[in-house]
Amino acid sequence: MNEKSNLKPNSWTFKLSLLSLSILAQTAPSVSIANTQLAQLFPDQSTSAIELLSTLPNFGVLVLILFAESIAKRFGIKRTILVGLTMYLMGGILPAFIPNYSAFVILRLVMGFGIGLFNPFSVSLMYRFYKDQELTDMLGYQNTSQNLGNAGFGFLLSVLILAGWNVAYMGFAIGLIPLILFGAFVLIPDDQVKVERTHDLHEKARLKDSVNTHIVLLAFLFMAVFAMFLMLTIKMALLGEETGLITPSAASSILALVGLSSMVAAPFFGRLSKVFGNFILPISFTGIALAFFIVSHAQNVAMLTTGVVLAGLFFGWVFPQAFLRVSQVAPKNSGTLTTSVVLMGINFGAAFSAIIINYMAGLFGFTTAAGVLTMCGIGFALLALFEFIYTSLDRRSVS
Repeated sequence: MNEKSNLKPNSWTFKLSLLSLSILAQTAPSVSIANTQLAQLFPDQSTSAIELLSTLPNFGVLVLILFAESIAKRFGIKRTILVGLTMYLMGGILPAFIPNYSAFVILRLVMGFGIGLFNPFSVSLMYRFYKDQELTDMLGYQNTSQNLGNAGFGFLLSVLILAGWNVAYMGFAIGLIPLILFGAFVLIPDDQVKVERTHDLHEKARLKDSVNTHIVLLAFLFMAVFAMFLMLTIKMALLGEETGLITPSAASSILALVGLSSMVAAPFFGRLSKVFGNFILPISFTGIALAFFIVSHAQNVAMLTTGVVLAGLFFGWVFPQAFLRVSQVAPKNSGTLTTSVVLMGINFGAAFSAIIINYMAGLFGFTTAAGVLTMCGIGFALLALFEFIYTSLDRRSVS
């Protein structure tokens, strides 16, 4: 009886097992702290080629994320998620035993393919099992889990890297947690293997019917958001070098506060959403813009740290609001597909962040790290203005 109740969506065992998928979402690039050791391991590879290993999983996610729903319809949602988690483990851990650059490339892509298979369902299953305030709360918890995984994994790697790059890669064994929990405690009703032969034209028509203009705009919006926000991570060490305020080691410690402050902010999302509705998004963008201006103009470590913490706090409300918005504007019964489209935008922004933002910064004459972060702050301010106008005009967006 107790075992059966653990498989029900309203049980905390079920909820924690579902939320455990989210702890892996942002862990793949964290292993970039091992890049200096990998550069010594692969002396024939350029700096760009070494750094590519950090972002390769994002490319893998982009390849498979749109096909996750079709694969799940054929083989079952739970089976698809478990295969994705297994691929994450294989792609994450095996590089520790194969010191070969080509093998690294293949395995990091496999890891991304795995994330692309399970990540869309970490949100869309919430639409399936929860509604109204419970859905809002779960989306907040989902963001907390994601930030907890990101921050916790970052601290874990900072310890493991002391024993070498291969030990750091063993940290991806964290994927065993959701593999065991999801396999044991999540039951998905009507999740059966369906082998359907559908014509390509029918499939294209279904895609067109299931993704509307609102979803496409949200995908582009969050592509821009994640591309700009990731620059805080990419440019922090360089900013410290330019200003002389912090060392690269201190930059890593300060950046860990982004995940921690986002984690602190996320549980308040449900209550804030009740008060502000979808206006929480322009409020968040305004706060992030302010944080970027503080960081880029910091005169001391305290000011820099304050800006980073503020950025994390306001960013903690962006991700749950993104998917709450999806649930409001998506066509009926298209949760996984629309989630995949938005996640594709997010991953595209993350994968090409440095290329896109550095190119735009060059066009506007921003050549320093502080200049690039200032430009991103201006970008967030413009997004805040756009979102305030859009939310005011779109009646559905006011909860």
